[in-house]
Amino acid sequence: MEYIGQWMNDNGKITVTLYNVFTTIEFVFYFWMLRYMVKNPWAKKLLLHSLWLYPVLVILNKLFLLKGLQFHTMTFSLGGLLIVMATIVYFFELFQFNKPVNLVREPAFWICSGLLFFYACTFPLYALINFLQDPSNLIIKYISSVLAIVNILLYSSFIIAALCRTKITKFFS
Repeated sequence: MEYIGQWMNDNGKITVTLYNVFTTIEFVFYFWMLRYMVKNPWAKKLLLHSLWLYPVLVILNKLFLLKGLQFHTMTFSLGGLLIVMATIVYFFELFQFNKPVNLVREPAFWICSGLLFFYACTFPLYALINFLQDPSNLIIKYISSVLAIVNILLYSSFIIAALCRTKITKFFS
């Protein structure tokens, strides 16, 4: 997705709609995934209702609050806040677990760690953007750099989650 957005940007195309749609689908996917990771019934119910309510809020935000082509920072921040809360519930449940857990080999740990770090870092950035009337190119450049770094860390944690259950057989000659 990042490559498509960069290609569109390099070719003078506006990417706001692409990212608005992508991030909405991304949040719904994360809500669905986190719903299976947490055990708390209240959190599961909140995540279940977020699956349909969040896209509705994004559409309402686009129709009534956003002027023209703008990124949906308000609903993005709301989605990020919900993900941070769900990951905190996951970690709280993990710490309350009676048996020891090998976190290195636990995919949910890596996924929740990446999501928590990413959205805990991006939430204040998008909240800040809401208050800036017309940010300078330098501020946008710095924010983009921070977003690129935390994006790399997020996807790295997903890769670790995918590989952490893989058995590695050592062959000696």
